[in-house]
Amino acid sequence: MQPMNQQEQPGLEQSPGPSATETRSEFANDLRLSKFFKVSQAVLSFAALAAFVAVIHPDIRSGVRNTLRADYRTVVSTARGDLNGTGSLFTVAKVKTRDNIYLEIFETVVSASESNTGEALGDNGGSVESTLRLVERIELADTRDAFFNFNGANGQATNLAIDDIDGDGRMEILAPTFDRNLVGRLHVFQYDDATRGFSKVIR
Repeated sequence: MQPMNQQEQPGLEQSPGPSATETRSEFANDLRLSKFFKVSQAVLSFAALAAFVAVIHPDIRSGVRNTLRADYRTVVSTARGDLNGTGSLFTVAKVKTRDNIYLEIFETVVSASESNTGEALGDNGGSVESTLRLVERIELADTRDAFFNFNGANGQATNLAIDDIDGDGRMEILAPTFDRNLVGRLHVFQYDDATRGFSKVIR
């Protein structure tokens, strides 16, 4: 009896080897994965280095924090009064933003509407319109809002007030803040006839 060769042995099948196309495809996939891991490692290394430098250097740390914080604008308080002694009504708004505190001062401008005949309706019981005109915007030196006990407000705590604190017949704007060391400050502003603006009262 003649022995059977390997191809004729029953129960044995030879699996075909990978083709050249499949080999090239697997190599390309491996190459892409290798590039991806290298880029990811470089990005993570750069992020870690930037975080380390930001922790060490205070200016960089502050810049990163400011970049990550969202900007905003909030009116934290308002007060009204005659600030120039002419009977005009002014509205002062204390505005808090991401980096600063401002005082925005508006003057109430009153105008009477006219009829079709050109007569002013304000004198005849008609409509009177009032608008707010921005007079000045003052940036305060500090960035933290504060409250203080104000006698003119029945001893209640307030973060903005208008009152004649020196008895000269002119109202002053009183705006308290905290500095970076949480030391309280009271900013006082008064209308100046010479400049037709508001100047800080130095005491």
